[in-house]
Amino acid sequence: MKIDIIGAGSLGLLLAGRLAQSGNEVRLWCRGVEQCRKLKDEGLTVSYEDGRDPISISGDRFVSAPIEGFADAYLREPSDWIIVTVKQDILHNVLPEFLAPLREQQVHIICFQNGIGHMEMLSNLLPKANLYAAVTTEAAKRKSLTEVIHAGAGEVWIGKWSLKDGQAHSIHTDLQVNYLIEVLIMAGFSAFLSNEVDTMIYRKLLINAVINPLTAIWRIPNGELLASEERLQLMKELFREATMVYDAFGITYDHDAWDNILKVCRTTAGNTSSMLADVLASRSTEIHWINGSLVEMAERTGTLVPLHRLICQLVEGI
Repeated sequence: MKIDIIGAGSLGLLLAGRLAQSGNEVRLWCRGVEQCRKLKDEGLTVSYEDGRDPISISGDRFVSAPIEGFADAYLREPSDWIIVTVKQDILHNVLPEFLAPLREQQVHIICFQNGIGHMEMLSNLLPKANLYAAVTTEAAKRKSLTEVIHAGAGEVWIGKWSLKDGQAHSIHTDLQVNYLIEVLIMAGFSAFLSNEVDTMIYRKLLINAVINPLTAIWRIPNGELLASEERLQLMKELFREATMVYDAFGITYDHDAWDNILKVCRTTAGNTSSMLADVLASRSTEIHWINGSLVEMAERTGTLVPLHRLICQLVEGI
C-alpha cells in the first residue's frame, strides 16, 4: 500500500517505521529540512522500552521530504491513504496551505489528533475527501529526529467521520479502510474499525482535559498526579466541570469515567504527557483544542467552567 504520513513526530515516526518495515511504500512529510536529510542519511529506528530488538529502516526504503512538496507529489502520484499526525496547532495554522490544492480530489485521510475541531475544519477545506478519525492509545516518544521509542503498545480505532447529506458508504470506501486495517495489523498494530469513533474522541478528550494540563503546569509524569489529595481534588474539579458540559450537550460518557482516568494515570505512570513535552520543548500546546474546546462548548450552553478557563490561561501563559 502507498501511504503518505504528514508529520514526523513520535507517532508519525512510529507509523512510518512499522509500515515501511512491513513492506508498504511510505512517504514521510516533515516540517524541517534537517530532519529530511537525517532520515535519508541515517534511516529511521524504532526502539522498544520492553527490551525488544530495535528495527532500523534504511533511508532508501522510504521517502522523506519537506511538506512544501506534498501536494505536487500527491497530484502526480496519488497514495492510497494520507495519515495526518501533526498536532492541532500545526493542522489548523500551517497545514491548510499544503492541503488546499487537493480540494477537488477524493482523497482518503485519517487524522490522529487530540481534542476536537479539526475534523470540521478539514470537512470544509476538502469537501470531496473521505475523512476518517483515529483514536489511539499507542505510546511513543521521539528520541531524536530519526529515532522513536515505542513506550507502550495500545490500540488504534478508526471510524468514518460524519457523512454528507444523502451520501452513503461506497463499497470502494469500505474496502479501502478494511484493507488499511489489515495493513496496520500486519505492521504490528492492534487496529479496529469503529462505528462510534466520535464517542471515543469525546472519551479521550475527557481524559486529556483532566491529565494533560495539570502535568504540564506541575511538570510531572502522569502517575505523580495521584501523589496527593490536593492534586486529586483539582483533577476531580476539572472532571466535574467537563461532565457538566457533556451533560448540557447530551454527550454520553462512561459511568466509570473517573475511575478510567485514575487507571490511565496508573498504567502510564512514568509517561510524559504530550502537553508537558510541548511545554518542556517550548512548543505551542494543544490546550486550545482540549480544555479550550470545553470552554467554548460551555459558553454555548451557559455552563460555568471557571477552572477550565483558568487552566487554559495558565498553560497559554507558560
